[in-house]
Amino acid sequence: MKQQTTELQQLADAYRNKVQARMRDLPVYNAALQVETLGFSLYEGRLCGVLITPWCMNLLLLPGADDNWTALAPGKTMDLSFPAGEYSFTLSLTQDIMPHLSLPLFTTVLDFKDQDMARDVAREVLRCLYRETEHKASVDPLATELDKRHKKALSRRDFLRGRLSEQGGYDA
Repeated sequence: MKQQTTELQQLADAYRNKVQARMRDLPVYNAALQVETLGFSLYEGRLCGVLITPWCMNLLLLPGADDNWTALAPGKTMDLSFPAGEYSFTLSLTQDIMPHLSLPLFTTVLDFKDQDMARDVAREVLRCLYRETEHKASVDPLATELDKRHKKALSRRDFLRGRLSEQGGYDA
């Protein structure tokens, strides 16, 4: 447990000391938040939890004892199953930050008024992640939902133009 705490502290320190300075002047930066690791626990031999930052919130997996992710290409995706469904994580191999898999939960955190609100959302995400459900999430939840709602093919153009009606068909 002591080693896990040290790894999480090193991860948070790396984001705080190496990444935060580069992000501070971007319009997605929320000064009400701080870098924090939250809710990490072992899941299938890997530490899994949420990384809260002033610019995003991600679900993270740290390598287990049998994982050697340093040999993989940065940006490679890995599909992993949880009780709530299957999710596609991206490998992050950044200099001075331990290798980890990440899944964006929020690509902007501007709507979070403070750290407590971000923590509450992160805890709820983790609660839902480990809860069995009859409607499992898929690696591509958008595609799955669209497949359920539409009997005919959906063109990318129609989707991007918002030509979906509430009943599951196309708008005229």
